[in-house]
Amino acid sequence: MTSLRNALHLALVCACTLPTVHARAADYPTKSIRLIVPFVAGGGTDVLARIISPRLAELLGQQIVVDNRGGAGSLIGTQMVASAVADGYTLGLFDTAFVIQPAVVAKLPYDSVRDFVFVAIIATSPTVLVAHPGLRVRTVPELVALAKSKPGQIKLASSGPGTAGYLTGEMFMAAAKINLVHVPFKGGGASVIDVLGGHTDVTFATPGSVNHHIQAGTLVPLGVTGSRPSRALPAIPTFDKVGLSSVDPGTFRFVTAPAALPAAIWRKLIVALRTAMDTPLVQTRLAEGGFDPAFIPHPESRVYIETEMRKWREAVKHAGVKPN
Repeated sequence: MTSLRNALHLALVCACTLPTVHARAADYPTKSIRLIVPFVAGGGTDVLARIISPRLAELLGQQIVVDNRGGAGSLIGTQMVASAVADGYTLGLFDTAFVIQPAVVAKLPYDSVRDFVFVAIIATSPTVLVAHPGLRVRTVPELVALAKSKPGQIKLASSGPGTAGYLTGEMFMAAAKINLVHVPFKGGGASVIDVLGGHTDVTFATPGSVNHHIQAGTLVPLGVTGSRPSRALPAIPTFDKVGLSSVDPGTFRFVTAPAALPAAIWRKLIVALRTAMDTPLVQTRLAEGGFDPAFIPHPESRVYIETEMRKWREAVKHAGVKPN
């Protein structure tokens, strides 16, 4: 009888709770939404967050607060999203670092598949290798030649261990057969600032995060990843063109949420994100930032991300980077 009473009590609790959950999902959102970027301000993922958040806020009728939580190669901000209440008021804007981490971190504080809903992949982008003007190089071959003449003396700033910027640097060194001193930071924005200050020599960054510095002459673009020229920097040669086709990380960015997010909420977010990404002003700013729109909604986004995890695991293995 005790077991029966407990079962009936549980059924009653569930019956009373379900309408409330559905009502909350139907009314969503009723307050501001926090969008966690797991990097410090100024990097490519942060740039994208600030491009889409104003339009997304208009469509949802609530403020979108961009919350930069850099550190540990994006693990700190990512963990915050994984452990947040799954009510749609804490979202994450992640990038390729998310799919790299399982290959470079021996024990993650979350499960990269089970603990998230991958709401939608919204953009891809190449990366550009930029140098401080004082290094006096203008092309990738010039940098390679200098690095070979000064092994272990040129400093490569990165967005942190296990990030796409870090692994792209490893790919570059392996392909060019050079040895650069790797200096990790808490995000792409911090690494760019350090190169601007002349403390480090080169870094990989998204075009949107460095384009104004390139135009001002405070950074020198050497090459872009991939086989196609960047929309933001069409005159800069690709790594493929200079004989380093393996330096092609293929970075992408996506909106995610805690795993238990109700379907009614993630469906509403997908509609709003798709509409925001199709807005002409957003499209213009994406092009200026060097981003390529690439909308893949949940659940197809999950398949894409799991495929990318397998690809990066092989890339990490090939680069000789050991999990820590």
